[in-house]
Amino acid sequence: MKVAKVGCYNPLLALKDLHYRRFAIGSIVSVLGMWMQKIGVAWLAWELSKSPFWLGLIAAADMLPSIFLSSFAGSLADAHDKIKVLRSAQSVAILQSVALAVLSWLGLTTVEVLFGLTLVLGISGSLEQPARLSLIREIVPPDYLHAAVALNALSFNLARFVGPIIAGVLISEINVGVTFAASAVAIAFFSYALAVIRVQKGVDRPPGVVRGAGTADGFRYVLGDKSLLATLGLMGMTGISVNGILQMLPAVSDALFGRGIDGFVGLMAASAFGSVVSGAITLSRPPGTRGAFGIALAALCATAALAALALTPSFHIALIAIFCMSFANMYAGIAGQALLQMESEPGKLGRVMGIYSMIIRGGPAVGSFLIGTAATFVGMAIPVVGVAVLAACYSGLVVLAFRRPQS
Repeated sequence: MKVAKVGCYNPLLALKDLHYRRFAIGSIVSVLGMWMQKIGVAWLAWELSKSPFWLGLIAAADMLPSIFLSSFAGSLADAHDKIKVLRSAQSVAILQSVALAVLSWLGLTTVEVLFGLTLVLGISGSLEQPARLSLIREIVPPDYLHAAVALNALSFNLARFVGPIIAGVLISEINVGVTFAASAVAIAFFSYALAVIRVQKGVDRPPGVVRGAGTADGFRYVLGDKSLLATLGLMGMTGISVNGILQMLPAVSDALFGRGIDGFVGLMAASAFGSVVSGAITLSRPPGTRGAFGIALAALCATAALAALALTPSFHIALIAIFCMSFANMYAGIAGQALLQMESEPGKLGRVMGIYSMIIRGGPAVGSFLIGTAATFVGMAIPVVGVAVLAACYSGLVVLAFRRPQS
């Protein structure tokens, strides 16, 4: 694959590559379906149980498997064809979505069944994500890697903006089963797109990787790199706090503001809008050089906004707070993923992305479970402020450790 020559920074040039364009379009359709399903699952869990505990537990079922499987999936991605790994995991996800749609239409879904099927999807997603993230570097020209990472993150959050709106309309006007059926179609579309993508042979795939040893080697590599370790720690802390509360927005809407599904969709839309604005601004600028220092500053801003969200009695102020929270969190997410993509050694990216996937999926699972469990006893505000303070303390330590921006 030829490397494009750049005279000025134009991130949209990454889309000139046919195979990356196929990947990008398929990915945004797939993620749109994924967010529609997330909204459907969250609302159905709340409707079936009216329990913050069950809402947090089902959110954990979607993401918690990453803690146990993503690092292994990363070594799998380094040692095998990433597209084959992706499509195998997607086949399971399609079947899960179809089953959930049929059970919903037949009125046979219980909160226990919803938990079980969400757990299946969580396992599938854990095996898929490291291959999906590390595949980008095998498709896009190296000069546009940062732009491709930003485009990928922007499309993810654009889908997060549109998905809840579509899902909210479908749930209120038709039924929740339609959101699950749409998710199956979207994943199948991406699976087809992957079938016609061609990658550079041998990129980031060293010979002779032993799965178990490869997984352990990935952890040793990350632990030995101060910048990678600090960045992954920041992703974990914002995952537990900021992204953890995003899984709890049905309960936030009802318990803190008494707004029901309209408030839920409003909060999700404000969050996604903040992410999209931040992503567009980040995408328009050349790669930064602030490293973990800049990421930590953004994480501090995000956690401060999270605390404001929990403490304000005004729903309108809450919309502003969640916009600011997602704006800062989006910057941290793009900068963090770009740092990991560009600073990881060839042949280890899959394993680094496996650890990253474990953290960004497992962090929200842990956060939503802790917040949901604690909210059952002390209300929603106290645990949200608690995780925000915890994340802010870690971010502050990283700011001090990296106070001179990395070059």
